[in-house]
Amino acid sequence: GDIIITEVMQNPSVNGDPAGEYFEVYNTTGSAIDMIGWVIKDDLSTSETHTISSTLIVAAGDYVVIGNEAVPNGNTPMDYTYGNDISLGNGTDGIIIECSSTTIDVLIWDNGATFPDPSGASMELSTTALDAVSNDNGANWGEATTAFGDGDLGTPGAANDFTLSNNQFDVNTFKIYPNPNNTGVLTIL
Repeated sequence: GDIIITEVMQNPSVNGDPAGEYFEVYNTTGSAIDMIGWVIKDDLSTSETHTISSTLIVAAGDYVVIGNEAVPNGNTPMDYTYGNDISLGNGTDGIIIECSSTTIDVLIWDNGATFPDPSGASMELSTTALDAVSNDNGANWGEATTAFGDGDLGTPGAANDFTLSNNQFDVNTFKIYPNPNNTGVLTIL
């Protein structure tokens, strides 16, 4: 869970498949992580695998974007490209990230049953769910709303648009009784 997948453009409109495809990872730790030698692979297809062959530093609390082409969608640069080694399926598919045969993160999305299934917009993990357990749950993902490059929607390399509710509830008055309490039962109104 030190590196987690936070955004996936699996069905771009502007550059189309696979040229406009990308995914974004986030470093959840307080230290930089170099992903050189790490493996990206498809969850089912053994032929879709790529080993990161050059330095790819993910700064602490920061994002990097990994994509099919170096500058898809209006010259939005990728931090690393895997060429045609990986294909991000528009329906159900998944990405596995490994380091020294240890799984770092897995993201398997579906065809819209629980995960978003946008066209021309990325799927984004909520900014309130940035951990390896939360990113497995489709309810924590939404569709991007910010245009970038030539017009697809997403936030490659930046904090996502999508956030789950984080409402604050302010209570001006409340009562607690009995006060003091030694019964083990406390009532709050």
